[in-house]
Amino acid sequence: MAQPNAEIRHLLARTGFGMAKPEEIDALSGRPYAEAVERLLDSVSPRPHLTTPDWLNVPLLAQIEANLPKEKRDAMQMERRDDQRELKAWWWAEMLNTPRPFTEHMVLFWHNHFTSAVNKVNRPELMFKQTALFRTHAIGNFEKFVKAAAKDPAMLVYLDTNSNRAGNPNENFARELMELFTLGEGRGYTELDVREAARSFTGWRVVTGNTNAGFKVEGTLHDGGTKKFMGRTGRFDGDDIIDIILEQPQVAEFITEKLWLNFVNDAPDPAEVQKLARQFRDSKYELRPVIASILKSDAFRDPDNRGALVKSPTDLIVGTFRVIGTPPANPSLYPAVGRALGQDLLDPPNVKGWPGGLAWIDTSLLPARNAFMHGVAAGVDVQATGKQTLATQARRDMKNLPVTVIDSAKVKSLNAMPADQLAELILPVSPAGGIAAPAGSGKLGTLLLDPTFQLK
Repeated sequence: MAQPNAEIRHLLARTGFGMAKPEEIDALSGRPYAEAVERLLDSVSPRPHLTTPDWLNVPLLAQIEANLPKEKRDAMQMERRDDQRELKAWWWAEMLNTPRPFTEHMVLFWHNHFTSAVNKVNRPELMFKQTALFRTHAIGNFEKFVKAAAKDPAMLVYLDTNSNRAGNPNENFARELMELFTLGEGRGYTELDVREAARSFTGWRVVTGNTNAGFKVEGTLHDGGTKKFMGRTGRFDGDDIIDIILEQPQVAEFITEKLWLNFVNDAPDPAEVQKLARQFRDSKYELRPVIASILKSDAFRDPDNRGALVKSPTDLIVGTFRVIGTPPANPSLYPAVGRALGQDLLDPPNVKGWPGGLAWIDTSLLPARNAFMHGVAAGVDVQATGKQTLATQARRDMKNLPVTVIDSAKVKSLNAMPADQLAELILPVSPAGGIAAPAGSGKLGTLLLDPTFQLK
């Protein structure tokens, strides 16, 4: 590999998982930067790379299940918990193996926006269906995305729309639709708007008893009366409410700011956000053009913004092992690592998701991250020297991932690189500890332990 292209490395790190493989950087280098951005956007796919679990085609039998004897219900629940664990492992494997990391980056971004949790939904097939929705709309049209997310079966269950009925409306979804999904907390809506919107979503239900869970409006449970919402009066249904919300300029500003925080830095430039938000509104909420503008912006390309974001646990784990590891033979181990470092995928802490940023390296999580990377560095040394075994403490630090997840051939190839080239590949900015020694098995491990490795 030649000297890594720092700008392409940054582009791939921010649209992937905090790092990029040498061959991924090489594939986009040597072409105009704007073209590299467009090729990257072209790579986003609505389909996963790996084969999906077989149990996804099992019919939804919630109504029938309620009538089963207790021992059969218990057995079904145990099977469902196994499927939940398998789904989490499958998604980790998808992120580690996909040739299109930008796709899974956006799936994770939207999972932390249109949040649901399998521990409440209790239907792993619905959670998979939701992540499939995120792939479909990852960089598509946000208006279509919001309407599809509102009718998504996992969302209907998670935010209690599935029990929202005329005469006894549940406000959870209506509130989060405005507060978290479109407008932002306290921006442009009132408590009356929440109550009236909740009435409009009454009767929205999950279709059960088939292999393709879907959506329907149960007419007898829907409040068809007149509502007053955001200064308008009418016999609104849920789609009408979403249409009215999307007329508000705050929506484009809120989503643009959130994209900025994801891609650029944690201090959005108000003037730039306003300019991008206007583009977003004028395009009728097309995501791809505004994401492209962010990735091509002077702010994104400014070297001062490299290393300006903290890697999430998923970035830290997936990015590291995409570069130094092998395809996981046993992906079931990875969810426990993510959980230990603070990110239990498909089970976010609450409807607001993970706060991110400096919260990833607070006093409770930073020691676990550091210990994990010390274990990985020890594993790198083992694979570089052919020792074959890890010390007990290193295995604990690696959260029991086997040393074989680290590819000895990749480690030796990386260690053979000149020290400055290796540092530019592994780190977003110059190492805090200085360039590692030009030879020796510890060169890569030293960079993995550098404080700047925690950044992207």
